[in-house]
Amino acid sequence: MLKRILLSDAEIIRRVRENDRTVLGQLYVHYGASVKRFVQKHGGGPQEADDVLQEAIIVLWKKIVDQTLEPKAKISTYLYAVAKNIWFNETRRKSRQAKGGIDPDIQPDGDPSPLDRTIYDEKTEAVHRALNALQKICRDLLYLFYFEKRSMNEIARALHFANGNTAKAKKYQCLQKLKEQMSHGNK
Repeated sequence: MLKRILLSDAEIIRRVRENDRTVLGQLYVHYGASVKRFVQKHGGGPQEADDVLQEAIIVLWKKIVDQTLEPKAKISTYLYAVAKNIWFNETRRKSRQAKGGIDPDIQPDGDPSPLDRTIYDEKTEAVHRALNALQKICRDLLYLFYFEKRSMNEIARALHFANGNTAKAKKYQCLQKLKEQMSHGNK
């Protein structure tokens, strides 16, 4: 039977600050089960649980790199709290959308108004410009995920990532870069 080695919080922080990406997998393995159980217990599915875990680990990673992580609690406690906040924010957002009712911008025949079509076309063009400004690896990854609907494991194999979790972390980084491009393009 394989024995899992638990890293100390100090060791995790040291390795993250040295940009040791292998610690990502260990964070997923050591802390993933409790976060996933929480999300699924509170109405989320397996994919949503994975997404929340990924986002929480990225928040933790950034806090460590930026040296803004308060050493008051253990990393496991901090990661769990971040994941809970992410999930509750997501469920509140979904609840607000569900209560939204009828969209006032839809015409009685069910088609969007000409103004809405124009706005949609402009937004689509802005997304295309922002995508084209990204590095090729990000364009490829986002294309495979959103347009070809490939799984993270398939993307990892196609783009030569270590595993699906690494591809998922890269997807998040690429989306952040896309958002930056979109905000720069709107200024």
